[in-house]
Amino acid sequence: MAYKDYLEVDIEKPVSTFVDLTNYFQARVGDAKAYCKLHIKSGSNSIDMTNKKMTFYGKDSNATPFAAAGGFDDDQPGDDRQLGLITFYFPDGIFQKEGKWQEAYFKIQGEDGSDISTVNLTLNVLPSQVEMGISVRPFIPELEKTRTKINQALREMNAQQLLNQIESMKTTVGAYTDLIEQHAVLNKPETVDLISGIVNPFRQQLTSQMNTLSSSITSQMNAVKANVTEQIEKNKVTYEYFNGTMINGCTGWCGGCLVYIQNIAIGFIMGWTHFPEKSWKNINFATNPLSSKVDFANLPAGATVMLIPAGSTARRAMKCAPDEGSHFQQIGLWNSNSDYNSESYNDAANITYEFSFVASPDQLK
Repeated sequence: MAYKDYLEVDIEKPVSTFVDLTNYFQARVGDAKAYCKLHIKSGSNSIDMTNKKMTFYGKDSNATPFAAAGGFDDDQPGDDRQLGLITFYFPDGIFQKEGKWQEAYFKIQGEDGSDISTVNLTLNVLPSQVEMGISVRPFIPELEKTRTKINQALREMNAQQLLNQIESMKTTVGAYTDLIEQHAVLNKPETVDLISGIVNPFRQQLTSQMNTLSSSITSQMNAVKANVTEQIEKNKVTYEYFNGTMINGCTGWCGGCLVYIQNIAIGFIMGWTHFPEKSWKNINFATNPLSSKVDFANLPAGATVMLIPAGSTARRAMKCAPDEGSHFQQIGLWNSNSDYNSESYNDAANITYEFSFVASPDQLK
């Protein structure tokens, strides 16, 4: 393996960042105790690695996963655990196939058990000139070895417990056999008759009570289900959309939406309109998209909009609303001050508008 200096690993960088270990670490298939020298940092500050643990996670070029592998030390020249300068050692047999590891990272565990993962790393494993084509022994992390030892100990303990239980049962059976021979206890036929006389009536009574309880629960569940279904249907929110038609030489679009919640409706009318020259002094520019659904006669609706002329004429506030003169069948535009004598409206102009309202049941058609 070849390395130079220390590779800086900054845990504050985004997880999506890749750090290339190629110039700091090269491993060959079958390497034992491969390692790389790391400088663990958080931003511009070194991380004190005293009393911390560090393991390696990743997938090799064959997509074989490795977890909780390896560990670090400060046993090489230049290492200083308090300054975050460490040497990380990979376990034997972890490098089984040549190629790049691109889904790899280190995990640092603090004294309190909290975990911090580093950014993604790229490792390049070179083919071994000595062991190429020879099967490398399977990689078993330390955690797996420990678990195997624990399972073996449990099996041995369970076997001894089973032998003890068998001996205890033999003693109990022998004592009970003596009592039967002395007629001090009931034998099997007598026991069966006695138990049947007690258990059978109780079982019949219990079965009857369970059937009654099941029927009652089913009835109550059906009632709850029906009530929930009714409430969901009653509080269901529905939508309707409608389009208006541009009129009087105006272009653009106009739309309306009604949102029904129980017995009321929330309405929206919106759009964009382009007015020809000398047209927007007082004009109905579109049909009302909601006139067939809402009675606007006693429903205030409309908004003040900003009209933007195409030429040098200044912007001005205008009133946009359903037009009473058209029996609210059309949407109109008026000067908000009704001052038409001093108004200049030669240039073409545009507006964008949106206004909303709440309609009660008696205002819906």
